[in-house]
Amino acid sequence: MTTPQPTTRAVSRKTVALVLLCLQNASVSILTRLSRTAHGPNLYNPSAAVFTAEILKGSLSLAALAYQRHGLVRSKGKPSTVLGQAGAAIRDLLKNQRREQLLLAVPAALYSLQNTLLYVALSNLDAATYQTTYQLKLLTTAIFSILFFRHPLSAAKWFSLILLTLGVAIVQLDSTDASGKKAASQRDLSPQDPRKGFAAILAACISSGLAGAWFEWVLKRPNGGGPDTSRRKDRNPSTPAESAPPSLWARNLQLSVPSLVFSFVGVLLSSPLRLAYESHGARGLFHGLACLCDGFTPLVWAVVLNQALGGLLVAMVVREADSVSKGFATSIAIVRKSVSTLASAALYGIIPGTMFMVGSGLVISSTVLYSFDRS
Repeated sequence: MTTPQPTTRAVSRKTVALVLLCLQNASVSILTRLSRTAHGPNLYNPSAAVFTAEILKGSLSLAALAYQRHGLVRSKGKPSTVLGQAGAAIRDLLKNQRREQLLLAVPAALYSLQNTLLYVALSNLDAATYQTTYQLKLLTTAIFSILFFRHPLSAAKWFSLILLTLGVAIVQLDSTDASGKKAASQRDLSPQDPRKGFAAILAACISSGLAGAWFEWVLKRPNGGGPDTSRRKDRNPSTPAESAPPSLWARNLQLSVPSLVFSFVGVLLSSPLRLAYESHGARGLFHGLACLCDGFTPLVWAVVLNQALGGLLVAMVVREADSVSKGFATSIAIVRKSVSTLASAALYGIIPGTMFMVGSGLVISSTVLYSFDRS
């Protein structure tokens, strides 16, 4: 009579992970939009926000992995400390997982680029238009899945992708026509360019689709889950934790290391640091790095924390969710668009027009059709 318990717990984990991801996705665009359109003495550097979020995500992953390894080693009756396991995890990552690091460098670079592009998009598009347009990542993900895995799509899925593209095009037409009214809003004092925002979000969708397909390929390739043992055939792993397959936190840590490198490069190439270097040389560059968090208000820190937790939630959903969760994914897409639309109307005085409602309806319909097609 106790057999249903594991299934119930598994469903509960899936539900919690998906609901949390829904709330995170619905809030991150609104918070980021508010932070990018707020008026103040100086606006924060988006590249610095991306880099800070990667630091937080990597630190949380390392802490969780250290506790996990600590428990595993202690269960074998061996002495262990959390700090010692954190150091062991880093050594194992740098010495025995170099091949994984090289393979994950591609999605890490793409994810860093994507996060920076989304800041640009939210600086030039309202939250509702952003959320609707960002559903184009469904199209890019499908295309890259076909290229990477030769996954055939049914006629219903192709029809839903056509509906999606048409809906996004209609929403963008409405966004461009209404750009003058949006710029005149009392709360939104920052200039915005819908064409620039659409170009940024289109590039982010391409980056997201390619990064997701590449990451899935890394996970599914032969021996894709374990460490590089080519140099360790003749010796045993130093701890039980090293011989175990990579956990969720280990995967996050593997992705965090190259992400930190690429996001830091993005900081160095960003306009504030580049201008500081051109004006004052190395001294200006070091001063810019020391003042990296200038303009970080409590709202910006909320955005950074939200993005860091979002990266962990995505990994959790990838691990926990399966085909049973397609219904949840559809509900999430619908709720997210509704929340963004209502929030935009309340915060910026923007009333969605007829074209926006028609385009959003097509996007939602395409999401439902794509998610429930099981062929």
